[in-house]
Amino acid sequence: MQCEICAKIIEKGKRIRLEGSVVTACDACSSYGTIVEDLSSKKGGVVSKNVGVVLKRKKETLKDYEIEFDEELVVNYAEAIKNARERAGLKQDELAKMINEQASLIHRIESKRVEPPLDVAKKIQNKLKIKLLKKVESVGDVDISAKKKGELTLGDLVVVRGKKK
Repeated sequence: MQCEICAKIIEKGKRIRLEGSVVTACDACSSYGTIVEDLSSKKGGVVSKNVGVVLKRKKETLKDYEIEFDEELVVNYAEAIKNARERAGLKQDELAKMINEQASLIHRIESKRVEPPLDVAKKIQNKLKIKLLKKVESVGDVDISAKKKGELTLGDLVVVRGKKK
């Protein structure tokens, strides 16, 4: 652990509130703020001086998250956005203000340097009344019967889409 004020390497420290922020500090630097937690008595959790209880930290694993791909961008998303924006008579910064995003993001999306995140793509398609997202096609050519249950790999599911030249 390292003191966030003087940068000394410390084994025991204190969490202090200093000008509105909570930082880890050594014993010498802890006098600069109000002590919130004493990290030296840490036993599987953090002892809070304010509450007087031990707060356990939950370990998260990948099993806690489920990834679903039900929508994807259309191939020509950049041209579709640019054409629809120009038809509506909007500039990039005007569209950006309408969807509460940066104008530079719209520029990067239209120049294909960035794929828009799903939430941004949904906002754009709602404002410009265009179709940017399509349903993901089911993977029909995967032969699951040839493998035992649980042996399906990511490579078995990947669908490679070639770039148009």
